[in-house]
Amino acid sequence: MAEYINGINPEILKWARERSGYSEEAAAKALNKNKSFIIECESGDRALTYVQLETLADKYKRPVALFFLPDPPEEPIFEENVTLRSTDVKKLKPRTLFLFRQAYSRQLSLMELNNQKNPSEDLIYRDLQLLPSDITLNNQNAFELAEKSRAYLDISVEMQSNWENEKIALENWRYHIQEKGIFVFKDAFKDELVDGFCLMHEEFPVIYLNNSRPSVRQIFTLIHELGHVLVGKNGITPDIIGSIKIESADLESFCNQFASEFLVPTKDFEKRLIFSEYDDVVIQKLAKFYNVSRPVILLKLINIGILPQEIYNQKVKNWADQYEYQKRNEGGIKKSGGGDYYNTHLTYLGLKYANLAFEKFHQELCSIEKLSDYLNVKVGNLEILEDRLFRKAAQN
Repeated sequence: MAEYINGINPEILKWARERSGYSEEAAAKALNKNKSFIIECESGDRALTYVQLETLADKYKRPVALFFLPDPPEEPIFEENVTLRSTDVKKLKPRTLFLFRQAYSRQLSLMELNNQKNPSEDLIYRDLQLLPSDITLNNQNAFELAEKSRAYLDISVEMQSNWENEKIALENWRYHIQEKGIFVFKDAFKDELVDGFCLMHEEFPVIYLNNSRPSVRQIFTLIHELGHVLVGKNGITPDIIGSIKIESADLESFCNQFASEFLVPTKDFEKRLIFSEYDDVVIQKLAKFYNVSRPVILLKLINIGILPQEIYNQKVKNWADQYEYQKRNEGGIKKSGGGDYYNTHLTYLGLKYANLAFEKFHQELCSIEKLSDYLNVKVGNLEILEDRLFRKAAQN
């Protein structure tokens, strides 16, 4: 018969569940119990077996030792760090909340790996960050900041258009932004409400992208969150349908305008408006040239007065319906089918971060256990991950 264990702090049991975004019913389901079982455990009226505690710790993405502490640890609270309405925070999936905690942990790891100092010589978030006295969230400032940011990254429209496809474009934008001091991580959010988020830090601001999204969506999210970083505000990019709402509408509009102008500079765009009409074929052609999504081009055409505002929602809906139809009936949208775990993990981490961690290990500045923790890979599998890293580096 399984033995019940003593010493679990019921307050932390409840704290961990709530902070992980799970209801009492969801927690109970993991144990094949009912809601009252969790309520009794969290009130201290019922004990757990060690197996049950391990199950909850795994579900909440927390170490077992946490539940024996006298008080909850200090960590950032999601709703205090993003511009979401409190009611909409509750709509987010537990995995998104976990990734927010992971982002905070990655910032701490970067501090340890770099002796508290960002390794990049040029830091875009310092050199171009708007000061409080400069922040007027209007289109003109968004356009000016976009122009300065492109110049800072030294990416011309010609270079952008020569990237072979959207996936390569995303890799290039990520690389150039990371070279200027902002680490960009990716993961499968498993949350249809969120495209990405950013978390500010005086040395290591980070951006997270939802890798489940198409590359063109990730590109726009990356630049949108860059806008947040340059304004000095944490941010979250909601899905294009807008199922969650942002408290600071002015800030979100500013970052959208910034991303749109950054990716498709108006001065350059106007030079390419040589068509007699602007139907889906022309919009797709322009989107392909800039390696952006069709909605980005559509908004540019609306903003400069070529197309009416009222067609936006209908066209975006039609494109979304076409995409879903292809997935269901034509097989036109194909996924990779799993792929290599270690290559995927490196995509999530980013080559810069992974290289940095392995470099510190080989310089004997961190233990192999600490390296395992930095990279979130078991010690026995680090050699495989490093092999994949060498191969990717050779390809680039």
